[in-house]
Parts: sequence; structure tokens; C-alpha cells
Amino acid sequence: MSGSDHIETRVFAVPELTPAQWDEIWTLTDEFFDVERAFSETELRRRQRIALFRMNGALLGMAAIDVLPLDVGGERLVALWTTHVLIRENWRGRNLIQKLGLRTFLEARAKHPFRRIYWFFDTFGYKGYLLLPRNFATYWPRPEAPLPPDRAALIDALATQLYGPAWRPARGVVVRSGQKRLRASAAPLALSPDADPNLRFFATANPGHAEGDMLICLCPLTLRNWIAVARNALARRRRRGL
Repeated sequence: MSGSDHIETRVFAVPELTPAQWDEIWTLTDEFFDVERAFSETELRRRQRIALFRMNGALLGMAAIDVLPLDVGGERLVALWTTHVLIRENWRGRNLIQKLGLRTFLEARAKHPFRRIYWFFDTFGYKGYLLLPRNFATYWPRPEAPLPPDRAALIDALATQLYGPAWRPARGVVVRSGQKRLRASAAPLALSPDADPNLRFFATANPGHAEGDMLICLCPLTLRNWIAVARNALARRRRRGL
């Protein structure tokens, strides 16, 4: 990578985005999702912030982020709620989401020093889910451990508040809207006999992913988990020879 090939991350309050930026966001969205622009843009305009990843001016990816201080079941917490996380294929594996997550976490920690902070998100596809086992030590849901009752209650409370009647707690998914789903070319899931157990788990946990059902995930942003993120990020950099 040359010195000019620096990936820039900028986070915008949604009202700050220009018409030209919304056009870019739609072009990126249309690559990944089978969705009408009006529906997608209406969803995004409800979010607090949108992060845009660029190199040499070209848009490589994006993420919508809400920072939500909440009191849930007697627990004072902050949920970092991400949606619409899209990274073009050639730019994955560069820890863009992880760096953005740390930046957002530190901002939230400074404002809310005594609250527990969680990453809470939905995912249509397995690539979103794989961010958890490939980066963190503790997260839910996961194949090798049942969901603890207190974490199940927390997920249920958050998902009920954020997704309303589309949330299905017995299944752990938000059911399809009928208006948005991943394109078949975006993240096709083909399971071979020796497939990663995490892929098998995702396929079992969210069998309707191709039709637009979303698996709900929760990750506590503890020191132990951030150490795991750092170790895994370093390992990826070594594999890429950086």
C-alpha cells in the first residue's frame, strides 16, 4: 500500500450529510441490498450517525451508529447499536469496523464512565456474524455455549425496544420486512462438509437470512474483549505482511 492509500474514516451526524453523500450511500447500498432507495434512506435518516470509509475520495464502506444510554432491567448501560454495515470486498480484513468501534466506545465511555457498554447489532448475513468469533472472546449467540438467562433478558429488552413486533425472542431474529434483503451475490452461504462451525451455527440460528431475517447479536465491550480484538487485529496484520 502506498503512502497515498490511506483509509479515512469520518463520522457524520445524519443531518450533516449532503445530497451528494446520500447518492454515494445509495450506490453502495444498491450493491449489497435488494431494496428501494426511499425505504433504505428513510431507515438511515432515523439513525444518529453514519460513518463513511474512504480512500483517495472513493467510498469503500459505511456503518450507521446509534449511541443509546438505557436503563434495562435495573442495569444502567449504553448500547452501541449498529446497522447497515457495508464494506466492499477488497477492503475487508483491515479492521475498519474494529477501529470505528473502539473510537465510538471511548467517546461513550467518556460520557458515561459508570455504565456497562455493549455492542448490539442485527445481521442479514454470515459475514456480519463472523465479526464476533473472529474478534471477541465473549459474545452471544454462539455455538458452543447456551445464552445465559440474564443476557437473554437483556437482548429481549433491547430488541423489543428497537425492533418492536418484528422481534421474535424464541428464535433470536428480527423477521423480514419484505422490503430489504441481501442480494444473492453479496454474501452467499454455501456449507461444505468441513465448513466453519460458526457458519453452520449462523445458518441454523437464522435460516431465513436469504429472505431478509436478521440475527440479533450482543457483545459486552469489556477489557477482556478489547484485548481479544487487539490480538486478532495484530494477527491479521501479520498475515497480510504489514
